[in-house]
Amino acid sequence: MKSVQNKSKFKAGMYLLETLTAGMYNNPFSILREYIQNAVDSIDMVTNNNLSKKMGVEVEINPFEKTIEINDNGFGIPSKEAEYILSSIGGSKKATNSYRGFRGIGRLGGLAFCEKATFTTKSKGENVESIHLWNSEKLQLLLSNRNNHNNMSLKDIYDLSSNFSNKKVQGVNKSYFKVKLEGVKSFRNQIFDIRKVKDYLCQNIPVPFHPEFKFGKQIDRELRSKVKNYNTYDIYLNGEKLYKSYSQTIKTVRKGHDTIDSINFFPLFIENNLLAYGWYGERNDLLGSLKNKNVSGIRVKSGNLSIGNLHLLDSCFREPRFNGYIIGELHITTPDLIPNSRRDDFIDNNVKLVLYNEIEKNLGLPISKEIRQQSKNKAEMKSMRNQTPLLTNEIINGYNILNKRKVDNILKELNTISIRHPKLPELINDLFRCIEIKK
Repeated sequence: MKSVQNKSKFKAGMYLLETLTAGMYNNPFSILREYIQNAVDSIDMVTNNNLSKKMGVEVEINPFEKTIEINDNGFGIPSKEAEYILSSIGGSKKATNSYRGFRGIGRLGGLAFCEKATFTTKSKGENVESIHLWNSEKLQLLLSNRNNHNNMSLKDIYDLSSNFSNKKVQGVNKSYFKVKLEGVKSFRNQIFDIRKVKDYLCQNIPVPFHPEFKFGKQIDRELRSKVKNYNTYDIYLNGEKLYKSYSQTIKTVRKGHDTIDSINFFPLFIENNLLAYGWYGERNDLLGSLKNKNVSGIRVKSGNLSIGNLHLLDSCFREPRFNGYIIGELHITTPDLIPNSRRDDFIDNNVKLVLYNEIEKNLGLPISKEIRQQSKNKAEMKSMRNQTPLLTNEIINGYNILNKRKVDNILKELNTISIRHPKLPELINDLFRCIEIKK
């Protein structure tokens, strides 16, 4: 007797497309990171194929025309593959452990913030340009009409709101991918605040350290030797080249300013296999959190693109605020840690649990202990300074400091304290100056 196989009744509804557009990102800046992520992946494809040319990504934001453009001169998409790749949703052929973007859904996030989106691409050796146009305004109207959810399929919505075409162009040796968003809108027009956009990009995308950052070259060399997919790229915002915002002089909430004296590198392992490799700046005076939130905290990176924000590792410290006392980065090296679709954390698995435990044990707890010790030392020094006039009065009023046993005890205590307080000799001099004045 033949077995009867029931035909699958799987169906993808309109809510899926709504989730991948309007539901993907709350922060409009995230769409810039997403398109830049795809751009640098395309540049890596050129590098991997030994095609030598000057590579870069250009971001143009025009507040007056309400447009955003992200252009790269990477590998591009061959015309025979372009329609399939650009019309696929969640069907990326990128290898998970080789490229930063691998799901094939991120480019749709921009549709929620514009009226029209155009993706244009060309591969080297061809004179054909492929164009995929989305009418985002129409898409949003179709998705907002709940009656359509019962009467229309996902493909119906796709066909009504998008169009694919090819055209002949000059420049057979050129390759590129261009994104153009028109009629861009966001809450309070944040996406057109160029300063905020720059701050966001410098924290999150794979740009180099600024040439004036004293330790930039040292960190860059070390990361290139330890992290396989670490790289930096020339990325421009309205013609200005972008750099990470680190510098050796940092503003603090309490003290005003502090300096980075050296760089500490640290590896994290799971069963002798490298999980991640990171660095943090050794501060001269570890008192007070950093005022500049563009650099504070250990930033987690995968492919030199940020995962989460400055607060992602707060829970790994004794007090969450202690993460804001330091600057640094943690670069993921294992393919077993996979960013989730929003890139605000990793997919839950056992390796993620080990990672956070190792961060807490090797970084969070030791730094928390050091912060508390320095705070305690400062309190002791303040107390000793306040006691100086009282000690002086006791000596002047006949305190028997010449008693040998008391002298020995005082010297022993001073020796113990001086280990923790390098400024103690200065304090003792203050004491004796007070004595001389009172005499």
